[in-house]
Amino acid sequence: MLGKLDRHFEEVLCTIFLACVVGSVLMQVVMRFVFHSAAVWAEETAVYGMIFAVYLGATMAVRERAHIRITLLVSRLPRALQVFSIVLADALWFAFVIFMIVQTTTYTQLLFNVTYQTPGLGIEQRWVQMFIPMLFCLMLFRILQVYWRWKNDRFKGLPL
Repeated sequence: MLGKLDRHFEEVLCTIFLACVVGSVLMQVVMRFVFHSAAVWAEETAVYGMIFAVYLGATMAVRERAHIRITLLVSRLPRALQVFSIVLADALWFAFVIFMIVQTTTYTQLLFNVTYQTPGLGIEQRWVQMFIPMLFCLMLFRILQVYWRWKNDRFKGLPL
């Protein structure tokens, strides 16, 4: 069960959020052209669905090691330098994710001092923004998971 959750967590949520985007946009198009009206909440639903899908997609790419990398030069280096360059790049990515967790958490804490409701959905902005540091934490977990699995494979190959 945990293996399936580990393997498909991002895909399932990403699919749900993208389905919300498609459904909201399609409904908005039908409402505008057929009924000459519009749903107030549809645009915000599509925007938030897309934001969450993008962050989940980035997390999924970290897990699958599918982010864009230029490995032509790395593959021509000796093994020690290959490992060093990949680990260095991941350390920089790791530091960036930590920085983003701190910054987005600070921003979210500021939102708890004010009242800001979204105009279309009427929900507090803090509840929506709270997911961004959580998704960065998931990305951090996935980076650590890649290296944990590489260690368990006795450092065979590269952590790609």
